[in-house]
Amino acid sequence: MCLLFRTPLPRGSASRLWLVMGLFVSLLARRGSSCRAAETPHELGNRVQLLVDDWLIASRPGVERVLHPALKGNDGRPIQVWQRSPAGERRPLLASIYGSPLYDAERRVFRLWSRVFPGLPQGTALEGSAIHQHMRYGYSESADGVNFDFVQELQGLHSNGDYNSVVNLDAHEPDPAHRYKIGYDGARPGEPNGACLAHSADGIHWTPYNAGKPVTGRAADFTNCLVWDDTAQLYRLFTRTDYGTGGGAGEIRGMRMMVNRDVKARPTDWQTVHEWRFDQQGPEEHRRRQIYTMTDWIHHGVHFGLFSVYEWPNDFREGRATDHQRRHERDVLNFYIATSRDAVHWDLQWIHRGQPLVERGPDGAWDKDLLVPASWIVTRDDQHWIYYGGANERHGTEGVFQPQRAWGIGVAHLPRDRFVSLQAGLHAAELRTHPFTFQGNELRLNVQTPAGGQVRVELQDEAGKPLPGFALTDCIPLSGDHLAAAVRWNDNPDLAPWQGHTIRLRLVLRSADLYSLQFHTAN
Repeated sequence: MCLLFRTPLPRGSASRLWLVMGLFVSLLARRGSSCRAAETPHELGNRVQLLVDDWLIASRPGVERVLHPALKGNDGRPIQVWQRSPAGERRPLLASIYGSPLYDAERRVFRLWSRVFPGLPQGTALEGSAIHQHMRYGYSESADGVNFDFVQELQGLHSNGDYNSVVNLDAHEPDPAHRYKIGYDGARPGEPNGACLAHSADGIHWTPYNAGKPVTGRAADFTNCLVWDDTAQLYRLFTRTDYGTGGGAGEIRGMRMMVNRDVKARPTDWQTVHEWRFDQQGPEEHRRRQIYTMTDWIHHGVHFGLFSVYEWPNDFREGRATDHQRRHERDVLNFYIATSRDAVHWDLQWIHRGQPLVERGPDGAWDKDLLVPASWIVTRDDQHWIYYGGANERHGTEGVFQPQRAWGIGVAHLPRDRFVSLQAGLHAAELRTHPFTFQGNELRLNVQTPAGGQVRVELQDEAGKPLPGFALTDCIPLSGDHLAAAVRWNDNPDLAPWQGHTIRLRLVLRSADLYSLQFHTAN
């Protein structure tokens, strides 16, 4: 423990103090810095370490953390869902988020649970509550992730009219009849508008928990995200909650997170851990932004909050007439990410900086005013597929302004794990890690450099001294565009001798984006 003493000394004690201090300094010189040695090593294993926060980083002067927006696929057009007519004719079907995409690697098929509108073609514009009369829960599949074939409507579920659902394939679940779980808005007339849960063996035929009654109290009328947290060994349920009125123009939207260790045996036993809204900037922040939807996608041990943020809610200064040409900036929804290590404390910097993960479209675009992320991000091979719902008009408020708008589903892409980077410019910058217990025999970096850029790495002992043969001058500079490039040192191809030791990393970057690192066990 590092301490600094400021207590006044009694007379005649100065010489004794200097003697003690001399012995203390001598001890530090022999053992290295006790402040460093006292730091508890991180346990990394072979897991990819995303650099979305400073959990692993001890210092990074001159290195900036940067968000990398996803690029829209399919030439910016919405994906297509096709339905077979009774005569076998293939026709476009209107579908929209809210929905849940998954990827079946064994079958090489994209799977999508979403709102569908039987009988309505893509591009149909509906106004206000009229949209609710046509919505249903639907399931579709695709080989290319863009053209989906509608399979059928979901069975066994009742909706309160919004048809919002979050479908999860529960890898923790040993019972095949419960391997699919869904959170949905199933409250019936006279019941509180809470979250309902159900289970399924095939993702199509569902059996509700709690006899179909809500498992939570009021304010779960949009996303109800049920997810198993393998690190904490419990289920988490994220739902909307209200801080103002229970709906309408006075509603102040926020989120809550609840936990339950056994959904099957005790589906109503949810303990609220945390409730929050955007109030960091003051009590009037809800007039600037509110949480509209949020889900928790866990990737490499990091919780990614997929947020749809309602910005300048009920602000109609840009006009109260439907306008499918102008891209509005008020009463709109934007798609952001936030990150967390515990699902309680969230880094909301990208939201407060106004940097979306997926941008709304330009003037005249089908997705120019509203963006709502899907429940999960899909990873196929070395690319993330980021599905979202979009609409060509603002949110509006019943009884005040109800715009006519058309919905669709879009997709954007990012290379694997390239959400956020640590970025260095033309001048070399340095970052150092906290100590960690080393596992593996190869260090891999997800890195991108332009011509002239490079990354070099030094392995250090716990006190920060270079390991023999692994100093910065021994490292072969790494440059180019690599999702998993192995770092090499002269005459030291294998790191296995350092298995189980506590080490640190020192990285020097110039004109480089570093996204992740991993101590991999190569064959």
